[in-house]
Parts: sequence; C-alpha cells; structure tokens
Amino acid sequence: MFFHPYGKITEFDMTIQALGEIPETLYLARDMRIILWPEDQMGHLSGIDAALFFSGADAGARELLIRSGRPAIDFTTEPFDPDLLYTDYLTRLRAAPRTNYQPIDCNFYDNFEAAIVTRRAVKLVYLDPFGKEITAATRLKDLKTKQTEEYVQLESGEWLRLDRIVRVDGEAAGASCRF
Repeated sequence: MFFHPYGKITEFDMTIQALGEIPETLYLARDMRIILWPEDQMGHLSGIDAALFFSGADAGARELLIRSGRPAIDFTTEPFDPDLLYTDYLTRLRAAPRTNYQPIDCNFYDNFEAAIVTRRAVKLVYLDPFGKEITAATRLKDLKTKQTEEYVQLESGEWLRLDRIVRVDGEAAGASCRF
C-alpha cells in the first residue's frame, strides 16, 4: 500500500478521484495503491477515470466529474464496505462508460492541426464543464487523445476537450472545414 497526501487513487488502469471525507478503512483495502488528491487541486479531467463521493464532497468538484461523464459511486447514498472495494466497486466502475465525450467532425479536427502547425492565433468560443460560454483569443499548442477523449492545448497550457468547442474564428464547430 502506498499513501501520499497529494495524489489520486490509482488501481491498475484506472485513476479514481475520491471526494469528501475518506473513511479510514479505505486505506486498509488490501494492497491497493491509494493516493488522495485535494479537491481544490483536482487537476485535469483527462487524468481521472472514475470518482468516489463521500460525505463532505465539494459540490462543484462533484458536479464537474458528473458532467464530464465519469463513472462514480456515491457513498453518501449507499453504505461503504471496504471489503467490496476490490470486487464490486471496481467492477462497477470499470463496466461503466468513462465519458460522455462526443467525437467531433474529422474535417474540423484537421483545422486544429493546421492552426497548430502555422502557429496562428484563433478566437475560441467554448463551454466550460458547467455550460458557461467562454471566449478566448489564443494560439493552439498541441492535440492529444486520452481514452477516447480528444483535447487541444491552449497557449496557457490548459487542455480543452474538443467537444466543448462551440465556434472557432466565427465558424460553428463542424459547420465548416475552415476556420
């Protein structure tokens, strides 16, 4: 067992974000590597595969994970049994879809690559995870795919899920092969 106060719960191919008052018994769950990530420093969603919610979970962080489509188990409504962690809980999390990501049009994706190669500034309109529209003038640095979700890296270093983009340079997402 490994414990570090500033990390995440990692089990094989899954990174599990635990939110709220983590029960002491969670630390005793066999040889599971347990690392807790502070809720106010959750990091980028691309690194989180699932969530466990305990009493006292931050409502904003919880909503963010739910809106991203991450599978979750809510221990505020169901009793926590540490003996089930390796079996039932992890099986449930692995069986659930990891995301609600909607793939974007391939032609629209090609335009992101072109903007990166030419280092051209673009005007993005995108939705934050809570549905609020954000406008940003930025350069695009990189693209990546992480477990079926596609991201573009903004000049600031922030990674933005491509299905959150509403418009680029005035063109609606998927409505044009050029922006």
